Amino acid sequence: MLPAPRISVAFFGITRSLSYTIDSIRSNIFASARGYGDVFVCCHFFHQSTINNPRSGEKGLLDPEEYKLLEPDQIEFSKPNTVLEGAGFELIKSFGDHWGDDFKSVSNLLHQLYSLKAATRLALKMKPDIVIFCRPDLLYHDSMRTGIQRALASTQPKVMLPQWQRHQGGYNDRFAICAGDSAIKAYGNRLDQALPFCHELNIKIHSERLTRYALSQSGVRVGKLNVRASRIRSDGGQVAEDFSQHSWKQFRNAARFRQMLMS
Repeated sequence: MLPAPRISVAFFGITRSLSYTIDSIRSNIFASARGYGDVFVCCHFFHQSTINNPRSGEKGLLDPEEYKLLEPDQIEFSKPNTVLEGAGFELIKSFGDHWGDDFKSVSNLLHQLYSLKAATRLALKMKPDIVIFCRPDLLYHDSMRTGIQRALASTQPKVMLPQWQRHQGGYNDRFAICAGDSAIKAYGNRLDQALPFCHELNIKIHSERLTRYALSQSGVRVGKLNVRASRIRSDGGQVAEDFSQHSWKQFRNAARFRQMLMS
């Protein structure tokens, strides 16, 4: 009898709204994954008891114990603002501020990428067949069952991504299912590609474009994941997402960025 597949579910970032999203995580991620194999839940989060994000309009207290709702098998924490120097923040700032908010969003992105890399390291400890990378502040509308099944059946390293919200010709960076070590590392270690992205393309750092760049550099296959998820703010408010998968603007931006990568 073949051993059950090993599935790591890796959470990263900050929890901020987990009490509002946990039911969707349990039904659409955990239950789906446990139907196919042995599941290992790991997390990296930042110790954070308050939030002040002018871009999202969030300001207030956070529950530092909220992570317990995930019942993780392994978890690590870091203090905010202690990881920026090692992430090359000052050098990345020299390329400009895409969001125009005095580099607050750049700082948030580098924190997220650091957390993602730490969660990747934890996920790989299980020697998984696949890793499901998830943000805890998303309300998942659809089951990941089909995506998990396809990832487990893949004979080559593969990253499966949602096809909506592909800003500036990049790839959606909200969540993913990755099969094979090279795909897991290519997606999870994007922080290592942040400076090369800025240097090589001579552009400001941008989350979706960086995702596409990192996966293009790795050469892994990219597939479609038919799952929708909405961001939930710290007060429970749901962000209106655009789940359309094709538009002329997306096609144009993708063509421009593809040309940039090839030049």
